[in-house]
Amino acid sequence: MWPITIADVLQARKRIRDRLPVTPLRRYPPLEDAVGYGIKVSVKHENHQPTQAFKARNALSALTALSDEEKKRGVVAATRGNHGAALAWAGQILRVPVAVCVPRGNNPEKNEAMRGFGAELIEEGDDYDSAVLVAEKLVKERGMTVVHSTNNRHVIAGAATMTLEMIEQQPTLDALVIAVGGGSQAVGALTVARAVRPGMQIFGVQAEKASAIHDSWHAGKPLQGSTASTFADGLATRNTYDLTFPALREGLSGFVKVGEAAIADAIRLLLKTTHNVAEGAGAAGFAGLLALRESLAGKSVGIVISGSNIDLETLRRVLNREL
Repeated sequence: MWPITIADVLQARKRIRDRLPVTPLRRYPPLEDAVGYGIKVSVKHENHQPTQAFKARNALSALTALSDEEKKRGVVAATRGNHGAALAWAGQILRVPVAVCVPRGNNPEKNEAMRGFGAELIEEGDDYDSAVLVAEKLVKERGMTVVHSTNNRHVIAGAATMTLEMIEQQPTLDALVIAVGGGSQAVGALTVARAVRPGMQIFGVQAEKASAIHDSWHAGKPLQGSTASTFADGLATRNTYDLTFPALREGLSGFVKVGEAAIADAIRLLLKTTHNVAEGAGAAGFAGLLALRESLAGKSVGIVISGSNIDLETLRRVLNREL
């Protein structure tokens, strides 16, 4: 069963539109020259959101759908950063208490941002999937509502509002190339495309060092990964997710994985041609486009800078070609 409908997307947009203005969709001739193959590239700037990532849509959609009682008890989530920062930001606006669980050794600048937006930060576990277990404990202990970064219909509907904007801004798009991670952004795109632009293709991209969801898609069944050690922490997942995997299997036109060097190359090229900083996950869609460009020759393709929350040390390593 498909997780959401276009009606869910339209309702989400109605709930969030007053606080989240439309983000730019732009073309950059130097970027298109670098891609080549006659591809027209439209860049969606989700890095211009209040939390510098598309997850602001997801969080605001989810929190505005809560009951008054749920808002009073508060919400909890596991995150590597962007989902938690978005929940903290939305919770601050709506006066909803937010607890965020992150793995030990998480990006310190993302931790600082989450605290800055007022979240209670709990550092425990070795990776994202371990932090999920910690969040589940708080649900039992405190009666909080878990807002999963992927397995939540309102989260996916919020993510889908991005694609709705892209199609309205550029109705002739032939394809989107989107980083997957858990899949909210990609499944949101698939939902909108099915309803509004059924001919538009959606391609998924995942980090090679966190390839479980990519490998599962190609195997046709869920597979659990053993590690998720990519510097693109927004893609650092070891599992598939119940609400998104079936839709990804049914809807994606293709799914590629990209290495750490390819993601780093994409960050540098986006900076050079658009003068926008992208984090690893935020540049992965562009890295995927570079991998797919021969098959997309001559088409109008949308990509997303889905986040720009890269820490200073990682950015230094990228610019010095140490990754």
